[in-house]
Parts: sequence; C-alpha cells; structure tokens
Amino acid sequence: MKKKFQKALQPGQTWFYLLFLLFAAGGLYFSLWYGAAGIAVCGILRLASLRQESERKRQVQDLMENIEVSGGEIKPAVTHSPLPTVVALATTGEIVWANEAFAEISGQFSGARHMRMTELAPTFETRWLIEGKEEFPGELRMGRRAYHVFGSMIPSGAGQMMMLYFIDCTEYVRLRDAAETRHPALAIIAIDNYEELMKNATDSEKSAILADIDRRLSEWTRDSSAVLRKYDRDKYIFIIENAELDKLAARKFAVLQEVRDIRNHEGVLATLSIGIGRDGETLAESYQYAGLAIDMALSRGGDQAVIKNRYTFEFYGGLSEEVEKRTKVKSRVVANALSQLIRDSSQVLVMGHKNSDMDAIGAAAGMVCAARVKGKPVHIVVDQQHTMASDLIERLESLPEYKDVFISAEDAMIMCDFNTLLIVVDVNRPGYVESEALLQSINKVAVIDHHRRAADYIENAVVSLHEPYASSASELVSELLQYLVPNNDILTGEAEAMLAGIYLDTKGYSTRTGVRTFEAAAYLRRAGAEVSDVKRLFQSSFDQYMERQKIISSARNCGQGVIFALTDQEIDRIAAAQAADELLSIIGTRASVVAFRSGVDMAVSARASGQVNVQLLMERLGGGGNHSAAGAQLKNTTPEEADRMITEAIHGYFADQESEAQ
Repeated sequence: MKKKFQKALQPGQTWFYLLFLLFAAGGLYFSLWYGAAGIAVCGILRLASLRQESERKRQVQDLMENIEVSGGEIKPAVTHSPLPTVVALATTGEIVWANEAFAEISGQFSGARHMRMTELAPTFETRWLIEGKEEFPGELRMGRRAYHVFGSMIPSGAGQMMMLYFIDCTEYVRLRDAAETRHPALAIIAIDNYEELMKNATDSEKSAILADIDRRLSEWTRDSSAVLRKYDRDKYIFIIENAELDKLAARKFAVLQEVRDIRNHEGVLATLSIGIGRDGETLAESYQYAGLAIDMALSRGGDQAVIKNRYTFEFYGGLSEEVEKRTKVKSRVVANALSQLIRDSSQVLVMGHKNSDMDAIGAAAGMVCAARVKGKPVHIVVDQQHTMASDLIERLESLPEYKDVFISAEDAMIMCDFNTLLIVVDVNRPGYVESEALLQSINKVAVIDHHRRAADYIENAVVSLHEPYASSASELVSELLQYLVPNNDILTGEAEAMLAGIYLDTKGYSTRTGVRTFEAAAYLRRAGAEVSDVKRLFQSSFDQYMERQKIISSARNCGQGVIFALTDQEIDRIAAAQAADELLSIIGTRASVVAFRSGVDMAVSARASGQVNVQLLMERLGGGGNHSAAGAQLKNTTPEEADRMITEAIHGYFADQESEAQ
C-alpha cells in the first residue's frame, strides 16, 4: 500500500490531471469564461504530457534498437545475455527496458517495464551513479538473492537514464557471513582482585574460591562451543566464535554478576575483568587486541568486560568501585622514568583539563616542583579566563618561583621544541585537555591521571601513571614527589595546592579515600601545608552561595534515587559542583546530576555516593570521570534538549543495570 501511494504521488499520473480538471470545472460556478479557460488549459497540458510520454518511449526504443543492432553482435550480447540488464530512468528509477535474464531473476516476465527499481529492491538508490561511481555500494537484496550491481549513465534525449548490470553474489555473501560468524575471537579473563581475595585465606579456602570461579566460568561457556583454559593462577585464555560471542554480549556477560556472588571469609567479593579481541586478521592480532582490552578493563577499575575490534572499544559491566592497591612499586618505577625524562628534556610543560580545577592545578604544581628541582624550565598551560581554580592560581603566582610560570596554550605552542616534555595531569582523553593542538604537537608525553580510562584515551604516552583507585591526581603526584625531590625542596604553596586537590576530589576526605590518601596528606602536611589555609580556598562568596541555592531549588526526583537539577542560566562551575555535592546529602539520594548553560553548550556535573556509577552515566552523554564524580559537555545544546538527553541517559543506565542483574 505504501509503495502504491508513493507511486501515485509521482508527477505525470493521470489523477493529477483529473484533479486539475475538477477544480477547473468548479470554476464554472463562479465564471463561465474562467472555468472554460481552465478546462482548456487542462486538456492542452494532458495532450502535451501524452505526446511527451509517447516521444520518450519512442526514443528509448530507438536507443535500445541502436544498441542492439550496431555492430551486428550486440543484440545477442545484451538481449539474450545471461547477465541481467536493465535500462531505467535515473530520476525516478522507472524501468523502461529489461532483458530476459532480468525478467527471470525478478519474476516479472511481463510487468518489469514501468515498475520502479525500489519496488523490486527497496534499498536501491542512484546517488552512486550521480557521483560518477560504477558499482552500487554493498550488495543489493532482491527477494532472497543478493547482487553486485554495476551501472553507467546513458546520454539520451529521452531523459537521464541508467543501464544496470546484475551479478548474483548470494553464495559469496553466504560464505562471507558464515566466515565472519565462525571467525574466532580471543579473550583474556583475569581475577582482578586476586590478592585481596587470597589475603589471610587458608589453603583450603583458596582452593574452594578458585574452584568455585572455575565452575562458574565453565558453566558460562558450556553451550558456546568455546575453549577455556587457565594459564596462570588468576588468568584464563578464552577462544570463541564471533556468533557465540554476540550471544554472550547480548546477555551482558552474565558471568560478571555470577562471580560477584563469591566472597572470602572477610567479605571481599570476587570480580573478573574480561578483555576480548575480535576481527583481527590473525589470531596474533586478536590476542594483541585482547591485551589492549584487558588493560582498558583494569584501568577502568575492573569488574567489567571490554571488546576491542579494529576500530573501537565496547564496554559491559563496571558496577564495582575500584580496589585500592597496597604497593607503591609502580609509583617508584614511574618516578624513576619521569625523572630521566625531565633530565633529558629541554623544557617541561604541564597541562591539565579544560576548565581546570584545584586538583589539576595542584597536580601541575607538584610537577613544576619536580622540574624546578632538576633545573629545567617549566610552565603550566592554563586558560585563566576559564578555570575553577583562580584563587589557587593567584596564590601560586604570588610566589617568586612562579613568576611567569602560568602561560596560555598559544604561548606554549610558540616556545615548544622537538625536545619538550609535556606532562598531562588529571585527564586521559585528548579531547578534554587544555589544548589538543599542543598535545598533538609534542612527541614526548607523560600522563598522570586517576579517572577511569575512556575509549579515546591518550595513546603512545612514553610514561603513564593511570590509577583509577586513587582519590585524585594530586595524590598520585605527591607519591611521585617522594621519589623525585627531597622533602624540604617542596614549597609550602605547592604542598597546599596538592592538598587542596585531594581535599576537593575527596569532598573533605568523606569519599574515595584510602590508606594512601591519608599517607599522601600526611606527607604534604610534613612538607608545610596548613589545613586551615587550604580550607580558606573553598570558601564561597555570597553570589556563589545564592547561585548554588538557585540550582538546588530547580531539582527534581528522577526516581531510582537520582536527583536532577537544570538551569538555563550561565553559572559558576564551582557552584554547580557544590550544588551536586549538596544534593547528595538528601536522604535516599544515590546520585545527583546538575546541568547548566556554558556558552552555546550545556555542561553537566554528576556525583554519586557509591551505589551508582556516574562515569557510565556520563559516558552515555560523551563525557567521563570516575565512579563517584563525572561530567560531560553537550555541544550546541539547548536546555530543553539537555533535559531530554540527560533524562534518557538516566533511564537507559538503570535499564542496563537491571538487565545485567537478571
């Protein structure tokens, strides 16, 4: 019915003239002269249309006769060729001529002419011919068969026409699809909190826990014709066909939830990380993809599955919070490598994220201390017009050692050379750094960050300290400084800047704190940081307080323990973040989301108390962060659009969590 209606709407149909004639006849009621003139015009137009149609058909027939007759051998090569051939109007797709082979494959022995190509093959379109290409993109489905279609334009006085040739590729498509579905994917499965599970456990308890994990993994893979083998105390190799992998992915890798039911005598839950490589040209390439995927899963806190193909990452799970690591070996190794890099560089540039906060500036100040002690020129790249740490920057600039240390991205581009070292702190996504152009211009890059890694992370960093368990980037930098510089070389202002970064990201040591958080704070206190001076940096002005209350007054309950507040006004980012924190204090609130205008964009700040992973929530909006604090920037978005997008993201997040839990 739809196709017939679309065909009826095409110009040149008889009912158009009947409709015009009806209107002209109606005009007789008002004026005999105008009515008669209208009827005459309709008749003339109809006669002209019929004549044009007849002339077009004659020209098409002459064209086909010329094609068939010229050369003497063309007629059997076209008319009786086993290669299905069609001539159709390029504008409408109407078939004006078809040979016998096409009649056979279409089943239209007598009615192919004057049908449209879209009636036989709904996905057919002519853009490729208009663009000068000779082959239809992909395969064209016609009934139960698939065809490669080649074509060309035919110059003709009968209108813009095309000649199409059809080659049956159904068997090829079937074999290709079968090869793709049976192509093996390779996975690495790791018990990502093995040390915590086995700590203080007896031999019998260790055996029971590992046996229970083995059993659940075996049951999970039993019906998938896969190969699962354990090759280390906490790692498995897993080979599975793509079709079976898609089935496991559709069930959201249910084994993640099943293994989470296992716990030791201290109540520590077992969690898995699964890294899957697929679509590699060889098994070795798929194994390489699997290695990247398992690294990505672990760097995002574990308890999730990550699929890496040739182009992108796909994420599943990620419900648990990060597990704090007790060893400082990695910090010491990274500190030694970073020390060598600074020593071998001509200068050091330190850069955080856009709209920098106290954690980014505090971590940058720690890196300035390391470079200064080693005698290297150092600068912090920051946009002082768009920062949430202006008070901290002003305090640092008052120090003699920080004269001209803060520079713009444009100045940094001018002064950088081939041997410049760029240290990126508090961010791991290239699109979120203070200057992406500067990041791309420097070949020696070090990354220090505590946010969960996103799919578009900074690649090819010569040194990377990425620990999602850490409370803040300032905590990581303060650990590095213990191996980089003597304690008495840290300025009091630098120690207070890093302590302010820790204080900010832990909300006054109330969330995301661990043993090493307090160790870092104690180290900075010994370096001269005064807690009272740090707290003064967090005092709000009267205007900020009123802005915060205005945001809170617009909040509404979205269900599932999520409070959402939105304003169409431009407000201070600090006030928005403080409003999100304050909304968490409401009884029953598991997460808070605040959205506000930022130029032509809408900025989003999200906070959680631990039960909701706001990083996964913000990733639905193109943002990121960590388990309890995340954000996003909605480009060229109105408040109404932002309201809809955020609400859909919240509902989609909980729908996914419910499906994973089932």
